[in-house]
Amino acid sequence: MREILLIALSESKRFAVRVLTRDTKSSRAQGIARLLNVTLIEGRQDNQEDLHRAIHGFYGALVNTDGFTLGEKNELFYGCQSYEIVRLEGVQHYVYAGTDFALKNANWDEKYHWGHNGAKGRVADYILAQGQQGMKSSVLTTCLYMNMLWDGMFALTEQLDGSFVWANPAKSSKIPLIALEDIGPYFLWLFDAIPRNRVSFVDIAAAFTEITREKGVHRYIPLEDYLLSAEPLQNAPENWAAGPNAVRDESTMTWRENLSAWWRYWGEGLSEPRDMNFLDTIHPGRIKSKPRNVPKGIEDLKKQAAWLRQASTSV
Repeated sequence: MREILLIALSESKRFAVRVLTRDTKSSRAQGIARLLNVTLIEGRQDNQEDLHRAIHGFYGALVNTDGFTLGEKNELFYGCQSYEIVRLEGVQHYVYAGTDFALKNANWDEKYHWGHNGAKGRVADYILAQGQQGMKSSVLTTCLYMNMLWDGMFALTEQLDGSFVWANPAKSSKIPLIALEDIGPYFLWLFDAIPRNRVSFVDIAAAFTEITREKGVHRYIPLEDYLLSAEPLQNAPENWAAGPNAVRDESTMTWRENLSAWWRYWGEGLSEPRDMNFLDTIHPGRIKSKPRNVPKGIEDLKKQAAWLRQASTSV
């Protein structure tokens, strides 16, 4: 999502953008540096001096902390600290990239708490509780990415009979989805003054069948069965993909604990409602759940289906 927001700022041609990155020489950072009106500054999100240097002298600040890299406790501290630093630096508009506060929305039931979500919810509440006097503060709350249907947690698999299956612990509840490509216009609108669709996997499979003419179904899998097949390695920490140097302490959940809560919350339909009509007034061209409005997503699904068929044939 970070790159999507940076591209939106760059392409607007209305902002000079400074990006804090751990390594200005990395391939990812160099790709960002090629954007119009974007400069890099080397530093860490968990270093207060670096945060001051990155923010000093700018009109606005977008803060998107990485809970997998920081760990839940550090993300809570530095999320709140970043707000306090931008107040000191005289920033006029602060935007925090947040998520649903799942634990709070689930009436504090800990089975809906996952590590890379909880801190963001607490920080967002803290920021908004300070009010708007002296600095405008906003929380950009996204949800699950529509793009995950063909690349990520929601990827489909082809069966021996040629049908395609989304096999996961999601129940029949509706899940809000947003296309990554659509986040930019909402962020710019928010920065100047965030798109979701609620669908079930049954809806997704039906749309897939309608457009591709390939059979698609959703098969509910009990959570424990899903975890057995999906766990990357036994007793993996929640931030295993962040590498061996990621912060890990007593607050670090296991991958199993983290994803169990994640699937319960989204799969049981506990997420906050989204005002689709209002979002349409901001970005009328957003990608929606109706098949005729998602040509790119459908094309990607078709490509994945063809790739899966080719891969299974060549094995």
